Amino acid sequence: MKSLIIISFCFVFAVPAALAEETVKNEAASATRKVVRAVKKGTNRVKEAVCLESDLKCAGKKVGNRIEETGDTVSDKVKNTVDKVK
Repeated sequence: MKSLIIISFCFVFAVPAALAEETVKNEAASATRKVVRAVKKGTNRVKEAVCLESDLKCAGKKVGNRIEETGDTVSDKVKNTVDKVK
């Protein structure tokens, strides 16, 4: 009987610790993805600001950057949701 109580006691305290560790990993991964997205966005803005080609080509690159950034955002949101479900 004592061993059953000890095992259940260990289980009760071990499971939340494992879940907390996984939550920290998920939050770290989410933060990393957010930083990478911000860096890409910043570099795109700098490239757009110094674009020396014609207005049409610069506008095309700008639209392409926005599409890529939106795709990255959606992809990261899906990855965050999948991480939460796991």
